[in-house]
Amino acid sequence: MATQTMYSFDTSALIDGIERYYPIANFPALWERMDELISEGRLLVSEEAWNEAVSADAALKEWCTEDGCNRESCVEATDAAIAAVAGAIASQFPKWITQGKKNGADPFVIAVAEVRDCTVISGETNGGPGKPKIPYVCRERSVEHGRITDVVVAEGWVFG
Repeated sequence: MATQTMYSFDTSALIDGIERYYPIANFPALWERMDELISEGRLLVSEEAWNEAVSADAALKEWCTEDGCNRESCVEATDAAIAAVAGAIASQFPKWITQGKKNGADPFVIAVAEVRDCTVISGETNGGPGKPKIPYVCRERSVEHGRITDVVVAEGWVFG
């Protein structure tokens, strides 16, 4: 049996999805499929990214905390292995951490991906040595990176 892809979601992917490009009211089937990934244990969110998400704008916070949906089951606690990898990432890319508080969860998103063998899903693009962003750091660390549309394609979801 083929191994199914696991995903480590950054807050930016959830914000892009829910608040910018695929509002739940207009794309309910997409979000039902995301809930299926959560229930299968294949959509993970580092606890640091989850904390950002539940502190975000109303639409994302409401999705995260919706009664009876058990979305908090996707939260991947920061264990010793994840903390060690996140620390190594922060050491490898010190400019990333100094860019501001908004990047605080990013090393943990990638650490979850490395430790749990996931593809990172974010809303970020590009980046480089002078201004690291998730896609750049993923490339440098040989971690797969994509966006929500890449999940849709990889999972073979078709909406009509």
